[in-house]
Amino acid sequence: MTIQETLIENVAVWRGRGEHVETAMAIRIENGRIAAIAPTGTLSAGPQATVVDGAGATAIPGLCDIHVHLATNSDYGRIVDNATYRALVPGTEKLLHGVRNGLRALKAGVTTLRVMGHRESGDVELAAMIERGLIPGPRLLVAPWVISMTGGRGDLFYPAAWPRQYLDTADGIEECRKVVRLQRKLGAGFIKVTASAGVLSADDKVHWPNYTVEELKVIVSEAHDYDLKVAAHAHSTEGIKRALLAGVDTLEHGTNLDDECIAMMVEQGTWLVPTLAITDSLLRRGAASGARAEGLAKLEIARANQSRSILKAIAAGVKIAMGTDSSGNLCRFGEHARELELYVELGMTPAKALETATSAAAEALDLAGEIGTLDAGKCADIVLVNGNPLQDIYLLQREGGLRRVYRNGVDVTDPWPAVDL
Repeated sequence: MTIQETLIENVAVWRGRGEHVETAMAIRIENGRIAAIAPTGTLSAGPQATVVDGAGATAIPGLCDIHVHLATNSDYGRIVDNATYRALVPGTEKLLHGVRNGLRALKAGVTTLRVMGHRESGDVELAAMIERGLIPGPRLLVAPWVISMTGGRGDLFYPAAWPRQYLDTADGIEECRKVVRLQRKLGAGFIKVTASAGVLSADDKVHWPNYTVEELKVIVSEAHDYDLKVAAHAHSTEGIKRALLAGVDTLEHGTNLDDECIAMMVEQGTWLVPTLAITDSLLRRGAASGARAEGLAKLEIARANQSRSILKAIAAGVKIAMGTDSSGNLCRFGEHARELELYVELGMTPAKALETATSAAAEALDLAGEIGTLDAGKCADIVLVNGNPLQDIYLLQREGGLRRVYRNGVDVTDPWPAVDL
């Protein structure tokens, strides 16, 4: 068998945990995995190996964004209202938008995405195509459809006159059980459920909960029977508490955490995925993002509550994993590291912020044995940053800040050269 080998020399290495950066190191990659990391000059390479000079760069693990909506509008010159896009754009077109968004993420150093699915968008099929090598893209962990109660957060994105959807709309214990089984059959990598109302949807109020504790419990129990984790969209305090009582694995947004919620999260080991980036993006871009006026008004309140909640969560020791809620023109793919900048602006060290997108995110996804740190035997998902991001987190977003991106040992720095992403 031919060995595909790359040797990166003279590079600084941040392994994915802590504040320490090793200098003058070398990384040998063999057949998609990290074979060894050692001081420069101590590792040899075969005659066919690609040798890369990493002088001036810091190698970090490939980033994970564990809350994105992949098959969303990628044409930023054509702003489409979110509800209109979801309801009227055909699934084949959504799939192509998903391809482009995935390439943008990859180019930005994001090698793993957890995808909060949409109806008929092809996310599961795209994940399989990427893993088969038919098209470049990040590693995708997909919830095919977002589970919602009738009239709940997910259901309200679609016209009331539309036929009820049995693959994502469920009410009562038995329907909730069945919809998880259907999603597993569709190839779900995890389950996404709405436990509260939303901020951007026009016909609900942020403080409303979605689902009873009993309904959420059966969703969690059924998912866990099949080794699937459960992510719960939850803004309201009551919705958060119901999700935590049901035993969800990750809490998305967590806008209105009170002390009881935080104590439950610490005790249960529940992950918080803050998604500050979408709020920041929408309030910076305003109506140009495609968001409705009533949604933007609610966002101003949500931003203050989000900041308070995450600061309290950090102080209490809640586990945090990075998620942006990237959603096409609402929150653009390729700008994922803005989430990390916002954490630092709230007081995290750059190293702690980077952990949320590397070692911590991998643990939240149950993929810590494969990704998240630079260790021998793990997937060679590696980003070479020009400079040291532990000293300047803004390098990740700065033009020219990333020198190389590797996904499973393949150089994907320019994943599709013929296309202007």
